[in-house]
Amino acid sequence: MSTTDISQLDNENDTKTLDKKQIEAEEKEVMLKSENLKTDNSDDKKNEGEGPVRAALAGEVTEQGREEDESGIEKDTEHEKTLEKTDEDLNPKQHLGFLQAFTKFLQPKDNDKERDQPKRFGIFDVKYPRMFKKGNTNQEATLASMETLEDKLDPTNDGMENIKLDVADQEEGKVATRLPLKERIRQKKFIIDDIMVCAVIVLVLLAVIVGIIVGARAGPPNDRPLRLGRFITTLTTCGPVEGIYDEGVYKFYGIPYAVPPIGEKRFTYAQPLNNISLCWNGTLQTHEPTPLCLQLLENSTITGEEDCLTLDIFTPQVRYDSPLPVVVLIGANSLSGGISPAQPSALYARTKEVVFVRPNFRLGAFGFLALDILSNTKYPPTSGNYGLSDLLVALQWIQYNIKHFGGDAESVTLLGHRAGATLTAALTTATKAQKLYSRVWLSSASVIFPGEPLQQSQSNNEQFKQISKCSDADCLRRITPTEILSATPDTWLGNNIDSLPVANELKRSWLVLDGDYLRVHAYESWDAQREAKEKGKEKVFKPMVFGTTTHSGHTELLRMKHMNWTAEIVERTVNESYIGERNLTASVFEHFNKTYEGLVELITSVRTLCPLVSLARLRLAAPMYVVTGSGAGGGVLGSGMATVDSDVEAILGTFESEMPEQRRFMSAMQQFFYYFVWHGRLPGPETGLVAVGQDLLPLHGLPACDLLIREDVVPRYAHVD
Repeated sequence: MSTTDISQLDNENDTKTLDKKQIEAEEKEVMLKSENLKTDNSDDKKNEGEGPVRAALAGEVTEQGREEDESGIEKDTEHEKTLEKTDEDLNPKQHLGFLQAFTKFLQPKDNDKERDQPKRFGIFDVKYPRMFKKGNTNQEATLASMETLEDKLDPTNDGMENIKLDVADQEEGKVATRLPLKERIRQKKFIIDDIMVCAVIVLVLLAVIVGIIVGARAGPPNDRPLRLGRFITTLTTCGPVEGIYDEGVYKFYGIPYAVPPIGEKRFTYAQPLNNISLCWNGTLQTHEPTPLCLQLLENSTITGEEDCLTLDIFTPQVRYDSPLPVVVLIGANSLSGGISPAQPSALYARTKEVVFVRPNFRLGAFGFLALDILSNTKYPPTSGNYGLSDLLVALQWIQYNIKHFGGDAESVTLLGHRAGATLTAALTTATKAQKLYSRVWLSSASVIFPGEPLQQSQSNNEQFKQISKCSDADCLRRITPTEILSATPDTWLGNNIDSLPVANELKRSWLVLDGDYLRVHAYESWDAQREAKEKGKEKVFKPMVFGTTTHSGHTELLRMKHMNWTAEIVERTVNESYIGERNLTASVFEHFNKTYEGLVELITSVRTLCPLVSLARLRLAAPMYVVTGSGAGGGVLGSGMATVDSDVEAILGTFESEMPEQRRFMSAMQQFFYYFVWHGRLPGPETGLVAVGQDLLPLHGLPACDLLIREDVVPRYAHVD
């Protein structure tokens, strides 16, 4: 290179950058050294043969090549900007409004300081991990290196092609990172940080949704905790009560369900505990059994108390998620009194998964006395049937509270036994009780219901006023409970379930047509219910099952009348009855033998069995069962007869089943009853009459009942409670 060329390069220094000037100085020094070496011929030849290659390897690039490369890079950059602008022009504002707002909210406010500060996205102050960051090479240093390389290329001197480094791949990730989120979404250029943030948002939303669902389904705890391992507390509409865990079930004794019927409340209808002033303070302890209602037993002893409107509950669970069917036990040997075997069973509450409820209700004069002096204290004038009102209020209490004891208010079965069954049958005719139960099971009920007007019933009870020496209601409410029992005539006590009928025998029913609870005769109400069933109105007609035993007329008092019941004694007993007066003795002995068991079967047929057949099959078309003597009797020394309590004892597990036949009878009876409780119908096809012995068998007919009904002995002389 000549001195002129070197001078020309000096003139161009003013337009060079600092890096270029340094590089040019180094190149001048190299060129000066090369001028000094031209004197060596061998070196000149070597330089002439290897000039272009050496120049290229030494980085000596011509100014022309550098200018061409710079022009190409500028053209590429302008081309990319043109494409981006074209895309924006072609797709103006096609993004969703909420997406633009969301991305704007997430963008950093200061884009100029983006390279100097950690990246932040709105509410998520995310510091990207170092491993996800791209290499942060200084942009100015990169451009300087490129210019240096371009300065070293000089195709005019060596004739070699220009070398252009492709930096698009290296810059692509860096450019995508520097783009705003909105632009990355539009261009579909996402980085791993975007994916991580989206994943976190999705997980948070899923957690919120799951929390909402779980919270919505959450309710009271399934099982309530026990205090001291055996005491449990639950709620009622009048306050909390504490029961006891015993025999694998929770027992609650003596829970009040109505205002105590004492003082001014005597001889008034039951009043529910619908005022907080009538409730208790704190938690009511219900650990021990409470007294029964005041009554006279069959042996003429007095038991119970006047303040007695409470109920007992045996339940296998105290929870809300799986309510169990409820069985309400309504039992009494007569409406005057008598303790029924219809008592809650802890074993069968647990094994059959039902909730037993046994309400106390008033009996005798306390529960059914109808007098004009009592009717005059109420408007409209009425009296009697107080015990029936007790049961109605108890059923209302069950509807409101049984859910707190693990029971299902939509599945309530009324199990009535003897006089309790008579009351239960009367309840089915009361309009107020229609929505308080689901189905009815009646064992050995009476079919004699009141048909006389209230005034006639009040006249029949005038004897009570004479004995008590009370002429107004205040006097009746002021005298002691013992005086009330003493004023009750003996002819009002007990029933005639264990005797054959006689002509002109006294018939007296404690129930009356009071005009409030009982307005029409039971038969009229049942006829209307049957018509509703035939028209498809199933809600009006509730499923009903009637039943009794073939030896329900047996009592120890009857057996003890004679040490040995011979055929002559049995025949004489029949001849002395209304059957003998009708000259039907020979006819009935075609169906019954001349033994004590045969006599009991005849009494049962007249008093209970055949009257129920005429009611259930001929009037209501309801199913009915008859417990036969096969397998019944109770215990090893049992009589083998199916007594009046056999069916209920088998249902509740108190039947003495020592022999295999007795155990089979219990199993058959339990299957029969608890299937009805759970499903509202009897197992298998309804065949009308069902005989329950060791198995369930269809009973195709009862010829003895056909005879007694045809001769007008039945139902005229059915027993009266």
